[in-house]
Amino acid sequence: MITEDLEIVKKIFHMVEGGIVHGYDAFRYEIEVSQGFMEAELTVEKNGVEVTDAEIDFDISDVYFLAKELKANAVQRGEPWKSFVMSYREGGEVKIKFSY
Repeated sequence: MITEDLEIVKKIFHMVEGGIVHGYDAFRYEIEVSQGFMEAELTVEKNGVEVTDAEIDFDISDVYFLAKELKANAVQRGEPWKSFVMSYREGGEVKIKFSY
């Protein structure tokens, strides 16, 4: 991952992290970018309970355009991933795993 990609990932992280309305202990955001659309699932853990219908306050289309840009950069480098998972536990580090 290059510096430009890292900045895109940071933007996605801050959007999601700041947009989970009722707080969290951990979250996992799975994103698959295809031609013209994105599928995403946010799993939020709070007090040991995981939910996939957490209330959010961010524009998913903003995430789509950032993820699309991230994927375009990867394709240009010959690294055409299909999806990625961003995970974070409060106080820990952000982890990103790409699936090819």
